[in-house]
Amino acid sequence: KNKLEKIKDERKKQAVERIDKALDALNDKMVRHYDAVLDQIEKVLDRVDARIAKAEERGLDVSAVKTAEEAAKRAITSAREAVRTQAGKTYTAAVNTEGTLKRDVGGARQALHADLKKVEAAVKAAREAVRKVAAVLAQISRIDEPSSPSSTPPTTSQ
Repeated sequence: KNKLEKIKDERKKQAVERIDKALDALNDKMVRHYDAVLDQIEKVLDRVDARIAKAEERGLDVSAVKTAEEAAKRAITSAREAVRTQAGKTYTAAVNTEGTLKRDVGGARQALHADLKKVEAAVKAAREAVRKVAAVLAQISRIDEPSSPSSTPPTTSQ
């Protein structure tokens, strides 16, 4: 606000204040969005985890799936940390002079954009890690087959 006092044009002052509020609102909106996406990714991982437990009960080898699951959990934790860090950031335009106003405000907008891209990349990495867990689990056959000690082939009568 003190730096805005240098600007004589009232419309420009109001525009900078409006853009400043819009940047913070956009940051908040995107942080909430990424948090919700991570919640969904965790729900998918929970369902995959239930299938892993089912495969273990049947005595199937799930060591590769467990390794992939640990990597997915680390990716989710890393993405959550990136979202928390982003939530704590604020973006303000470092107003110098009226002539450099557009560049100053643009710099704050570009910084927000770059930071949100980093968070998005972390969320995508978590999603991809969970997808890999599901793909490795899908390669294990006979998870859902009923367990019967002696299965006799069905006879057909003519």
